[in-house]
Amino acid sequence: MKKRLFVFESNPDFADNSRGFWEYLKDNNNIDTFWCVRNEKMYQRMKENGIQCALFGTDIANEMIDKADCFITSSFEFAYHKKKNQIHVSAWHGFPLKLIGYFDTASSNMDFLNLKVITAQSDIITATSRTCQLNMSGMLSVDPNKVKITGFPRNDLIGIENGRENLKKLIDVHPDSRFIFYLPTMRKGLKDEGKQFEENIFNYSDYDVKELDAFLKKNNAYIVSKFHFADQEYFQKNDFKIPKRMILLDTESLNEQLMTIYHIMNAFDVLVTDYSSVYVDYLLLNRPIIFSCPDIEEYKKDRGFVVEDPSLLMPGKMVQSQASLIESLEQIFHGEDIYKEKRKSMLGYFHKYLDSLSSQRLLDEINFKLNDNSYDFDKKLGVAYFPGNSSLYDYSMELNTEIYLDKGKGLNEDDKLYINKNIIENGERLVYELSQLDDVQYIRFDPDVNGHWILKDIEIRCKDELLSFNIFNGIQNNNMVYFLGFDPQIHIDLKDTNVDNLKISFNIIDTYQSNEFVTYLLNELHQENIKLKNELESIKNSRSYKATQKMKKIIKR
Repeated sequence: MKKRLFVFESNPDFADNSRGFWEYLKDNNNIDTFWCVRNEKMYQRMKENGIQCALFGTDIANEMIDKADCFITSSFEFAYHKKKNQIHVSAWHGFPLKLIGYFDTASSNMDFLNLKVITAQSDIITATSRTCQLNMSGMLSVDPNKVKITGFPRNDLIGIENGRENLKKLIDVHPDSRFIFYLPTMRKGLKDEGKQFEENIFNYSDYDVKELDAFLKKNNAYIVSKFHFADQEYFQKNDFKIPKRMILLDTESLNEQLMTIYHIMNAFDVLVTDYSSVYVDYLLLNRPIIFSCPDIEEYKKDRGFVVEDPSLLMPGKMVQSQASLIESLEQIFHGEDIYKEKRKSMLGYFHKYLDSLSSQRLLDEINFKLNDNSYDFDKKLGVAYFPGNSSLYDYSMELNTEIYLDKGKGLNEDDKLYINKNIIENGERLVYELSQLDDVQYIRFDPDVNGHWILKDIEIRCKDELLSFNIFNGIQNNNMVYFLGFDPQIHIDLKDTNVDNLKISFNIIDTYQSNEFVTYLLNELHQENIKLKNELESIKNSRSYKATQKMKKIIKR
């Protein structure tokens, strides 16, 4: 039986659900595994430990991506590389308490278009429960049948790993101490999300380092904190005053030991978090959780939650001050676990399985998909955009044009024009008129984003003068410009010209319903064939060829 190749990725490297699944597969004799990583140091560590890997963008990484039978990613990486015979698994990175995907108000129409492509390319998306499945399929707008309730592979590590022993490799404190895990969610995403921890590490108005340290010392406790990897650099720039008994972990310290937070999760007696989905994973330990949410109203307004009142999904005390945090921890340390029953009643809402076999179920789903020739609904949708199949085709006959004007600051979103044109009929002449260009040095004209157009007889004029231009992501042949790929561009250099206004005009032809492109390709192949024949005849007529004619016949015999 031929071994299958599984290519892995995660952000950060060698972590999350991709890592959990790799731990399960690494000794599988029927599967070869390979990691694509971004961090040079992590790459070197993995190589030193005998882990097959390469940096993104290298020849070996590209070769393995091309050869892969299956992609495993913590988001949607590899989606644009995926071919028809490859399986793409988005193992994802958490139960969605916060709004994501099409519900995320920070996303643009371009983000949504990109999201539709990459989610359509995914074949399997993991979920922990029916509720998780419904949320994921709804917010990502995907075929619900591809969201599989396998559980998260990273959660298998919570039940398998010896967290206390692993924690010893990271921090130098007495192992019999109480340990509190403080894991706040990402604050610097596409926009500000709640308060940014600019004053103190908890956002408490009554934050008092000495008081908190005295409490921790009294109870032989330590707070171990790990910020979201996307916020790490931001937090390191701030000179936070923290208790002596607070230990800050970062991605690099975990990377040094080839660990993730899931390798140490079961070492902690209490979890303190805010809106991070990590609490859903920690629920599997049936230990106390405290929700530190002094900025819940701001966060709700900025990002939003899957329910109007997120406290309904929080099986633990919500605190908004240091005094309340200390009070809640005091109760827990004295054995008062008042949210034990709520955790138990909500466990089934978040988790269908409690057995640390998520990776096994995911592998079963992948094997089934590899042996199944059917395609999900998302992948079949594209055919509806071809002429005559459905009225959806009308929407593909729109040009969403972007024109970037470089006014000395480079090409940027602030100096960009957006124009929408509806194509009434194939072959229509379109005209774009631009004025007040006296301070513009360079123009990038993007006719559309989806690239299934031919621009015929294109002219760029300033008064009666024709201006030159360059084509990117397209092919120009005589009076035809063929844009067949994503992000077609026309570049116009105005540095050495005196232009106040110009006119861009062309006839637009849709390749979906035109044989112009086929004719062009056939003509190109014909011309190439003639060229090769002429070269062959030239060789046959050369003196050297004729001089060795007899020798060739002897060798042939």
